[in-house]
Amino acid sequence: MVVGQGTHGKCRMNRKVTERLHPCLPLVLILLTGAAVGCAHQTPRLCAPTQPNGWRAQPVTIVSRFAPDADLDPAANTPVGDEGYNLYILTVAAHWDYSNTRSFVSSFAQRPWGHSWLVLESPGNRLEYALNGNFGRMQPSYHEGVKQRLLAGEPNPISYLWETMSDGRREIGKTDRIPSFVWRMPITRRRHQLIHEFLMQRKCDRFGIRSDNCTDMVAEAGALAGINLIHRVRLTVPPEVKFRGRMRRVWTDPQYRIVEFSVPDVLELDLRQLAQFGIGSDATDSYLAMKR
Repeated sequence: MVVGQGTHGKCRMNRKVTERLHPCLPLVLILLTGAAVGCAHQTPRLCAPTQPNGWRAQPVTIVSRFAPDADLDPAANTPVGDEGYNLYILTVAAHWDYSNTRSFVSSFAQRPWGHSWLVLESPGNRLEYALNGNFGRMQPSYHEGVKQRLLAGEPNPISYLWETMSDGRREIGKTDRIPSFVWRMPITRRRHQLIHEFLMQRKCDRFGIRSDNCTDMVAEAGALAGINLIHRVRLTVPPEVKFRGRMRRVWTDPQYRIVEFSVPDVLELDLRQLAQFGIGSDATDSYLAMKR
């Protein structure tokens, strides 16, 4: 079991800090938004400049890394907590390729799913918690609904992504999923209580692509822990795409031109960057060893 680090087992608290950018954040933002040379060659390819057909992909940045009242080490400006209290964020990245329309559709067709969930740890107790949905039982799943509308020749088939499902459910306990990355951050007992109450009281029946999905839930828990995570991507979608050998209308109404949603790919890259900069740590091996 991984435990938090503190001073003599107590929480090391800093004075209330004003909202500001963390010194490491500009580099993270450069890597994620594609301002750095070679962004298009990164794996996963999470960003793309505007293409001739109008396609564009851009992770959504954040204003500040930490909440004003975040529990930080004054010297290192990194999160601290009470001994034994930790928040783990786990991801299964789908590794979609956002370079262009064709690469995105192809990579999505091969792996039309990804997942994010969390573990909330206190001395002697671990709560593994996930939000799941989009099962396609009460109505078509998102990718199936868009495909059906495309094939039917509807004027705005992408509008199906604006639908809200009513099949969301919480999943508590160990899962068979194998995460591609696990990030751990020490938290205080007070933060643990806030997150636990949030998870227990959260209504999970509503599930959406653009909001209320598994990655949104994880990011909300992170915010309660005092850290803001980069987890959303903004896609500018061309009005037509080639699907099954012919050009098909994606949207007619320009309100559907831009789609923004949370995705494990973006979240995982942000978590990996944070761990490299000493903000939280990589706990993938210890989690997998514990599962075994």
